Amino acid sequence: MIYVIVGPTGIGKTKLSIALAEHFNTEIISGDSVQVYKELSIGSAKISEKEMKGIPHHLIDILEPTEDFSVALFQKLVRGKIKELEDNHKIPLIVGGTGLYIKSVLYNYNFEDTKRDNTLELKYQELSNEEVHKILEEKDFKASKNIHPNNRKRVLQAISRSDSNKVSENTSKDEKMYDFKIIGLTLERELLYQRINKRVDKMIKKGLIKEVKTLYDKGINGNSVSAIGYKELYSYFDKKVTLDEAIDKIKQKSRNLAKKQFTFFNNQFDINWLEVDLFDFDNTIKEAVKILEE
Repeated sequence: MIYVIVGPTGIGKTKLSIALAEHFNTEIISGDSVQVYKELSIGSAKISEKEMKGIPHHLIDILEPTEDFSVALFQKLVRGKIKELEDNHKIPLIVGGTGLYIKSVLYNYNFEDTKRDNTLELKYQELSNEEVHKILEEKDFKASKNIHPNNRKRVLQAISRSDSNKVSENTSKDEKMYDFKIIGLTLERELLYQRINKRVDKMIKKGLIKEVKTLYDKGINGNSVSAIGYKELYSYFDKKVTLDEAIDKIKQKSRNLAKKQFTFFNNQFDINWLEVDLFDFDNTIKEAVKILEE
């Protein structure tokens, strides 16, 4: 059996996960596509060592910001960690908001060869940088916007990564790979949006601008800094927007992300929805334990 905690950004997944890990004497696997990166801490709302309370957390701070990460790699790493925990007679607890990544672990997503295709340079040797970049744009428009056409090596890496993330045609994405229970945290929308706005303000006070400026000054681009909070501040450093505009954009995109997360979770998972008790979070914890132990 695997326990999974999902929900939109800023709703309290971290706080609940610590309580559940303590109750079930287990460890936590992060289901977040940004927290894998070192140096991206404030903007990804990464749990601090103090907040962990000594509970082991996996898939946090495992990559440099310059490294590539994919859903296929996530699936491989998490399934390995699940086996390790089950071998030690512990219930794996996956916690996060990156729905597709989590679904790829729980269901039968078989990815095509995820190794980098070293033949791409030969395959596209007759094409100009602009033509190769156009191929990337067709395969992964979002990635293409973050890579200059003249950076041919990175363009080819992105094409390879896009190809590796394709699910093979014989995959049955409705076939469960594990027995699992999913709890989804929810909250009245306006309350959630207020929490998200305040959360962004707290991130700014904690030093988000300095964190992102450090990455910007190092010339780091790509997937890691395309996350919400980083991309918008990059635009500010590029003098495309004012700081206030960048912060407002972070809040807006964070709220939009929450909407998309709810939609994905509702459409893709059979979820036990649990409304967060903001006045007494212990009630939320007790209800979650009850659901999981049923």
